[in-house]
Amino acid sequence: MKYWIIISCIAFITVVSGSFFLKESSLRDDDQLIVGTAAGYAPFVSINPQGDYEGFDVDIAQVLAKQMGKKLIIKDLGSMTSLFTALDQGSIDVIIWGLSITKERLQKVVMVHYQGKASTDYPLMFWKQIPDGVRTIFDMKGKVVCVEPSSSQEVVLRKYNFINPLFIEKVDDALLNMQYGKVDAAFVEPAIAKKFKNKFPEIQVLEVPLDHEDQVQGVGIVIKLNDELLIDQVQEAIATLKSTGIIEQFEQKWDIAS
Repeated sequence: MKYWIIISCIAFITVVSGSFFLKESSLRDDDQLIVGTAAGYAPFVSINPQGDYEGFDVDIAQVLAKQMGKKLIIKDLGSMTSLFTALDQGSIDVIIWGLSITKERLQKVVMVHYQGKASTDYPLMFWKQIPDGVRTIFDMKGKVVCVEPSSSQEVVLRKYNFINPLFIEKVDDALLNMQYGKVDAAFVEPAIAKKFKNKFPEIQVLEVPLDHEDQVQGVGIVIKLNDELLIDQVQEAIATLKSTGIIEQFEQKWDIAS
């Protein structure tokens, strides 16, 4: 008799807890847009001296939420790995972090284009001068190059296994590593290279041609593949922001116009 009582209790707890987690996982506050991003990625996202978030992507997140009729909540998750983990677990709705639209990423997530044109090359940055004898990426044998883990640049760099990567969590660390001679170069997004070049004319850039499968189609807002309602809402809102010239205004404001 006690055996059956125990079994019944376990079954009851399982059903109740299963119902609880099902309810919790299906909950979504339709009045909120939870955006995952990470500071230290100017001109897309950074923190100003007053301690507030600012940047192109911060402006985009604000007008996107407003256009969708939602309250914006920004979650600073520190790194690309953390951002994609949070998206997969459902603790954020979208990622807005200057991420390039690549074929590899489109196999795993939806990316709604909101900025930038197609790119057929990536900038390899050097501090003050490009080393003698380095004319292409193939001349970088044995060199150390800063790159962000899980970035589209890292995907490309993996193909050149004669280069030693130094993984960094924040793109500003790439500049410091170059300045102090800890690395030979840094592999970054075109907009980031432009920002650094404008601030530090000493920076030299070598353009690295991309294979067809690595070429990017601008920058996209990242959403889970099966989140069809949110995908439709974001696409509609971004189309409006493009057609009204708001995104172009922000491009000029942050000097990232294509």
